[in-house]
Amino acid sequence: MASPAYEKILDVQALDLSLTQLRHRHANHPTRQTLSELNSEREQMMVVGAGINERHHDLERQRKRFEDEAALIKDRHEGINNKLYGGEVTASKELLALQDEAASLKEQQTGLEDQELELMEELDAVSSERSDHNGKLQSLDDRIGSSEQDLAGQLSELESEIVEVEANRLAAAGEADPSLLEQYEKLRPQYDGVTVARLTNGSCDGCHIQLSAVALDQLMKSAEDAVVTCEECGRMLVR
Repeated sequence: MASPAYEKILDVQALDLSLTQLRHRHANHPTRQTLSELNSEREQMMVVGAGINERHHDLERQRKRFEDEAALIKDRHEGINNKLYGGEVTASKELLALQDEAASLKEQQTGLEDQELELMEELDAVSSERSDHNGKLQSLDDRIGSSEQDLAGQLSELESEIVEVEANRLAAAGEADPSLLEQYEKLRPQYDGVTVARLTNGSCDGCHIQLSAVALDQLMKSAEDAVVTCEECGRMLVR
């Protein structure tokens, strides 16, 4: 059984260990990794989506060009028909030229219609691809939002627990022997959580090394609340 003074230091150490674990869980919560992976996936999807949108934009631009060309041909064709059937032109040579031009325009119009039909089929396919991609992106955004909400709730619980343990630690430190607490605080940064170790069967529970007979004899003769350390690792020892 450790002395009451050392029991208080052990209480402080136990609370420090709890705080370390809680802060580690807070900083390395698995949902953080999940969110990182989801956001990375989203970035990749955004790149793919940008490519699909660019293809869609190019096809829409081509479709508009075809529409403009078709409108010009239609206007030109109507103008020729007005001349052919409006009685404005009577010379046979000029009539033949207008008929040839009308036939050429009709051929151009047919060619544009064929190209526009192929373009519309391609545009429909890209539109479908874009719609499917946007649906997947929305589903991913929903997963990200849900994960962020879950993480916020879980972190809030951890933060509340940390605040509670910090308050308990402050209270425990206030009840500890000042000289032991000072030594504990001084040594704590050097060790991985266990600054105060128990002496069990002549061995330090921190480094698990058997102390020399001389060191053991000195420890046994020291006062219960004296600051004593392991000769091997330097940890504070509880007899």
